Amino acid sequence: MQAIDAGALRLEPLIVAHAEAMYEILAEPEIHRYLDHPPPPSVAHLREVYRKLETRRSPDGTQHWLNWAMRAPDGSLLGYVQATVMASQTAWVAYLLASRHWGRGHAATSVRAMMAHLERDHAVRRFLATVEAENRRSIRLLERLGFHAATTAELEGHELSSTECLFVAEPGSESRRIATSPKDIAS
Repeated sequence: MQAIDAGALRLEPLIVAHAEAMYEILAEPEIHRYLDHPPPPSVAHLREVYRKLETRRSPDGTQHWLNWAMRAPDGSLLGYVQATVMASQTAWVAYLLASRHWGRGHAATSVRAMMAHLERDHAVRRFLATVEAENRRSIRLLERLGFHAATTAELEGHELSSTECLFVAEPGSESRRIATSPKDIAS
C-alpha cells in the first residue's frame, strides 16, 4: 500500500502509530452525529483496531481493506479516507474529517485522490457509499464527486437502515475530472 498525494495533503497508509492522533479526532462528538458507531473507548482499543487494519485484508481474504490518514502540510492529521475493495471491482468508500477542517475542500480532495488511485491501481469500476439521509453535507460531497442516489435496481441486494441512503459512482465521472472552485469543493 502506498501513500497518495492529494493536492497539499498527503494520504498515508493508516498504521498503529496514527492511533493517538486519530483518537483525539474520533473523540469529537460532532463527527459522530451521523455515524452508526460510538467513539473508540481508548487509544489502546484504537491501536488494536488499526493493527487489524494494517493487514489490509478481511479475515477471509475476500476484501482489501485500504485506509489512509489525511496529513496536512503542517504535519497534523485531519481524518481518514478508506475503501473496502471487493473482487467484483467494486469499492465501498468512506471518509471522516475533524469538524474544525470542514468546509475547506480537504474531504473532496482526499476522496477524489483515493478514488483515482483505486481506479488506476486496483481496477475499481464502481464506487458505493452509504450516508445518513439527514447528512446534507456528506450528500453534497458525494454528488460533487460524481455519485448519484442509487436506483431501485442498484439498491437490490443491499441492506440499509431506514435512515441510510446508498450512493453510486462509476469511474471517470465528469464531476471528479473537472476543476472546481474552492466553494464547490468545500466539504
